[in-house]
Amino acid sequence: MNMNHITQTKLKALAVILILGILGIVSLSGCTTQKENTIKISGAYSLYPMMVVWANEYQKLHPNVSIDVTSGGAGKGMSDALGGTVNLGMVSRDVTPEEAAQGIIAVAVVEDAVLATINSANPVINNITQTGLTKQQLKDIFITRTITTWGQVIGDASNTDPIRVYSRSDVCGAAETWAKYLGEYTQDDFPTVEEVSKVKGDDSMSQAVSGDPLAIGYSNVNYIYSNATHQPKTRLAVVPLDLNENGTLDADENFYQNRDDIVNAELNDIIPAPPSRLVYLVTLNNFTGITKDFVLWILTEGQQYTFANGYGAIPSDILDDQLAIIED
Repeated sequence: MNMNHITQTKLKALAVILILGILGIVSLSGCTTQKENTIKISGAYSLYPMMVVWANEYQKLHPNVSIDVTSGGAGKGMSDALGGTVNLGMVSRDVTPEEAAQGIIAVAVVEDAVLATINSANPVINNITQTGLTKQQLKDIFITRTITTWGQVIGDASNTDPIRVYSRSDVCGAAETWAKYLGEYTQDDFPTVEEVSKVKGDDSMSQAVSGDPLAIGYSNVNYIYSNATHQPKTRLAVVPLDLNENGTLDADENFYQNRDDIVNAELNDIIPAPPSRLVYLVTLNNFTGITKDFVLWILTEGQQYTFANGYGAIPSDILDDQLAIIED
């Protein structure tokens, strides 16, 4: 083999290496561009339905932007935001001082509510819909466990049907909100799995309650009502609150049969907060780039989609504060 042939072979090999290298650079450049045009979001089940609507509407206006939304609970949204694996975390509770110290920045984007639910075939549902339940009764069912039968709820000792309590196993804003409403408790104050059934996520909660006539649980509004009819989903009923504790459900306390009525009750402060609460988007350190643009759009044009999807818009008296946080 002569030297010229060896040299030509080396030159060809070098050319192939250079071409592959160029292709690799182009490929990597494409990946970088895609990542720069992608907003990754994870977290609270409560905000997930609204976020999907916002993502779809925003992408109609900005077809070059890709928005990836996944649920998993408020705990996941916070941990993903802290770990930098998402641009935005959906969190349905207040940010803790410890999380803020780690660089978490939060803006409120909607108002939502958590309500107690029972099966529509509950043996004492007629009594419950006429009288409602007081906060104390709900506390004794969910926390202290001093009310354990449906007969106790209505004052009928002959009814010994057990109350089967369902709570959340995942760290979530719904559990925190419901526990706080019952008396400044936290999710850790709910009884152990030996005393109550634990389920993960709002979908599982709705399925568990709708499948058990003796069940009681709690869910975010959009997992109780049908998005198509705005009525409670099949085999689900909301536990009405006897807010003035007079032993009867007065006309101005009876707003649970239609999702629109619930949202109006939230907006007019008829439902005491909690169970009505603000839901947040969080990010690490600050809002930047297309993520910042998207959140600004949510707080301005995007608020028009809230009521039709079962949420309350951000109250005007705090909206300016949220916009200032993004611009800071």
